[in-house]
Amino acid sequence: MNNQEKPINPAVVVIARESRGLTQSELARRLSVSQGWLSRVESGLRGVPNSILEKLSAILDYPVTFFMQERISVYGPGVGELFHRRRKVVSNRTLNKIYAQINIRRMHVAKMLEGVDIGDVSIRPFEIEEFDGSVKEIARAIRTSWHLPHGPIRNLTEAIEHARGIVIPFDFGTRRIDAISHWPPGVPPLFFVNINSPADRLRFTLCHELGHIIMHQHYPTPDMEQQADEFAAEFLMPGKEIRPYLADLSLPKLADLKPYWRVSMAALLKRAADLGEITQWQARSLWMQMGKAGYKTREPIELNIPSETPSLWQEIVSAYSNDMGYSISELAKMLNLFEREAMHIYFGAPRYLKDEEFKEAVKEAENIIRRYNKGKGDE
Repeated sequence: MNNQEKPINPAVVVIARESRGLTQSELARRLSVSQGWLSRVESGLRGVPNSILEKLSAILDYPVTFFMQERISVYGPGVGELFHRRRKVVSNRTLNKIYAQINIRRMHVAKMLEGVDIGDVSIRPFEIEEFDGSVKEIARAIRTSWHLPHGPIRNLTEAIEHARGIVIPFDFGTRRIDAISHWPPGVPPLFFVNINSPADRLRFTLCHELGHIIMHQHYPTPDMEQQADEFAAEFLMPGKEIRPYLADLSLPKLADLKPYWRVSMAALLKRAADLGEITQWQARSLWMQMGKAGYKTREPIELNIPSETPSLWQEIVSAYSNDMGYSISELAKMLNLFEREAMHIYFGAPRYLKDEEFKEAVKEAENIIRRYNKGKGDE
């Protein structure tokens, strides 16, 4: 190898490029190199000269140290992505960008969990065959093992976090994906949820992803989507408990039931039809009424249910910024990010700030951390 070339992790170069939404040819053009040269770099066949490494860092907006990370595993789509029908309307470039960003966030989770103990994960895979093929029985078993009360689940995110699944708010850059789950080796189950999705839709999708995590880790099948939907319906709206509520169903009654069960009117209507509590004719009539009222596109705003705010992930971040006293700069270095991106991802600062605005944002964040630590010291 040429002495001027530095060895880098080729897999990390790929996810850095894809996380910024660039193709190999586009990045090669910006680097003023041939695509063949970059292809060899990404295949691990050659290193990168210092001058180009610095240019790579500037273009992709990651520190040089990001590309030199060792012992980093990169994973493909989670099992729930294999047959996910909604993914078909999202471009491959968008999906590659999302998967790359999720890989990077997973790397952050793994790094942070080296210094934080969140306790034992009580989510475990179930084989459907163990329950005679009954997805509903699995949903009931999970509710029982998690000691959930009868009736609606008031806070699904909290229930998953109590079982030590990590729910991470995430901007997918599209409304066509509500959530993606992933359970790579070495970390707890991860649930990335779209910050732009309505709360009722997100709860059902999050529960759908929980079904994938529990049932399909080892034995994915073409029926996975239907099974995950069935799991979510039984988990959020147990048949034995919701049946009495579905008698004499009407549009006003669906509206009354939505805040109580915390699922959409559409999910309640489908549940009633699946349980045989309404006839096909009644279901068709109600769907037509939903369409005429515009509820298939947007259910009444006044019926919006409160969004569920994940707390476990924030507690993990806070363990570094508050309990361990990490500065913004130190946290960014630990995660191999520039400070601006660390501030955006973990402290909610806008991605693009002028230099003076950014300095003020960092100063304010670190003042909050100092006040928190001083308050703890005074206790």
